[in-house]
Amino acid sequence: MPSRIDPVLPGEADDPEVNDLLRETADWYGDAAFFGAMAHRPALLEGFVALFETVAERGSFDPELLELARLRVAAVHQCAYCATVRTREVAHAVAPREAAVLGEEIDPAPLAEREALAVRFADLMSRDPQRITDDFFADLRGAFTDAEIVELGLFLALEVGLDRFCIALRLDTTGDGPYPTGLSYPFDRGDHERTSADE
Repeated sequence: MPSRIDPVLPGEADDPEVNDLLRETADWYGDAAFFGAMAHRPALLEGFVALFETVAERGSFDPELLELARLRVAAVHQCAYCATVRTREVAHAVAPREAAVLGEEIDPAPLAEREALAVRFADLMSRDPQRITDDFFADLRGAFTDAEIVELGLFLALEVGLDRFCIALRLDTTGDGPYPTGLSYPFDRGDHERTSADE
């Protein structure tokens, strides 16, 4: 199924600076659809790109931990786009642990302690943040500073909202990168497993 709104692809925008941003961000994920959808509102695209760069450059977390948490959000929401694309910078490093976060249940065995907690936090933020208990928060405080918990919570809140944005648009990949097109919503884990095996 094609995206409900066609993304603006690199080179299609009237503004050369927007095209430069689209080329840069397409390289982040190996696909242009996500930021291309935002490019219908160029000023907002610029703001979101700046926000993502701030998280990457000034944040406290290893990008592998954030990618595992992002994939857990995608799995809970059954977002076909977010569960299909990968952050290219860490894709190979994260690949052996993907199954631990993309299944029905989290498998903490292959994850480091901080990764497992971040993924569990992602799961709870995605399902119902009202279910986050004081005991779980104590577990978070055992591994993260308060500043890190705030940072991680903001990252997850952003990912939760952006997953829902992608789902609402039924966002599909552009077909110009390594990913399949014609993504199925809701996300089918069996389809993903076959896709991963084919890559």
